[in-house]
Amino acid sequence: MRVLRISRAASVLLSDPCFQLHSIQHLLGEGAEPSRSLPAAAPPARPVVGSLGSGVAPPIPSAAGHPGSTERKHFSLHAYTDYISEEEKHKVELMLAFLTEESKQAAASTAPTSEEDLCPICYAHSISAVFKPCSHKSCKACINQHLMNNKDCFFCKATITGVDDYNKPAS
Repeated sequence: MRVLRISRAASVLLSDPCFQLHSIQHLLGEGAEPSRSLPAAAPPARPVVGSLGSGVAPPIPSAAGHPGSTERKHFSLHAYTDYISEEEKHKVELMLAFLTEESKQAAASTAPTSEEDLCPICYAHSISAVFKPCSHKSCKACINQHLMNNKDCFFCKATITGVDDYNKPAS
């Protein structure tokens, strides 16, 4: 039963248009060039507010000490040994490996999406939500974002009273 719940949770997570596997890869420091990172003993850079209110941190000198270098330390959970245990890092690594494999299997078994099945707002994700009472459709990411500030349908301006999951009818 637990394996079924984990598989269902992975399926739901991977089908969410807002979820990106590279977010977890970034937490683990994957994708960073080893030559560009600083030693683990260096403290993480703290954002500095500039004159225009930007949250841009100043450049960090490279480990090689080259003058004028503007290399930055790449974020990684591995640099926060005071806050994150080896066991927690290992669990994140296992989760990433599991989700990567589930993603590959889902991609291999998914039929190509036709233009009619794409969200008419973003054209990036499949239709996954139906609005009540008007029955217009979009992806969950678009309707969730829209409902944060507005309760009217994108298309007909009817007040949305609910959102249901969309299941494509069998042809």
